[in-house]
Amino acid sequence: MRPNEIELKILPDGNVELHIQGIKGKSCVEVAKFFEKFVGEMKSLNYTNEYYEPDQDLKSVFEQKISEKND
Repeated sequence: MRPNEIELKILPDGNVELHIQGIKGKSCVEVAKFFEKFVGEMKSLNYTNEYYEPDQDLKSVFEQKISEKND
C-alpha cells in the first residue's frame, strides 16, 4: 500500500503546487480544497490514476496516521 503523502511547493514566482499521493478517489480533491483555503485558488488540477480508484474515507486515513504517531 502506498503511503499518503502531501507535498506543497512554493515556487519562485509565488505560485503553489500541491501534490497528493496515496489518497484514492475523489477524496484527494477534498484535501486540495482544504489547502486552497490557505494558499489561494486552484488554477488547474491534474489527476493521477489514484483519482479513478474507489473513494477512500478521509476520516479513517487521518485517524490511522494519528494512531501511528501515538504508538
